[in-house]
Amino acid sequence: MALLNYNRSIVTNVADSFGIVLTGDDQLILQFGLFVPQGVNFIELLSTIGWEVTGVSIVEPDQPTIAISILQDGAVVATANQESIEDGADEDLEMVTTFQAVLTDVPVGHHVYQLFARNTQPEQGTITITGPANISGKVIG
Repeated sequence: MALLNYNRSIVTNVADSFGIVLTGDDQLILQFGLFVPQGVNFIELLSTIGWEVTGVSIVEPDQPTIAISILQDGAVVATANQESIEDGADEDLEMVTTFQAVLTDVPVGHHVYQLFARNTQPEQGTITITGPANISGKVIG
């Protein structure tokens, strides 16, 4: 097995360095292109999103959930959901979600990878992506 290609997309590697407020609709956060030079392969995708929860509802369920999707050429190839922790404090909650996906035998050619995020329960609180925010992809053959 050998590394055939690598690429990444980074908004920031620093926590609390920017803010993207998530709504109930998918929002494009990151994207990059990756060339696959041979048919027998696997692709490892690794993403990290730092996020903050504010304005948590007092009505059950009382924590919002972030939904993350990775698309390859416009088709969903990986998803993850994470509910914010419940700590009973009045302070903002800071979370980091890291998730990995592995794709096998991706067709030869150039592919576009996009990371989307949304708040699945905006009525339960506000989710703001604050950093770090990055995604990387490796083609191994």
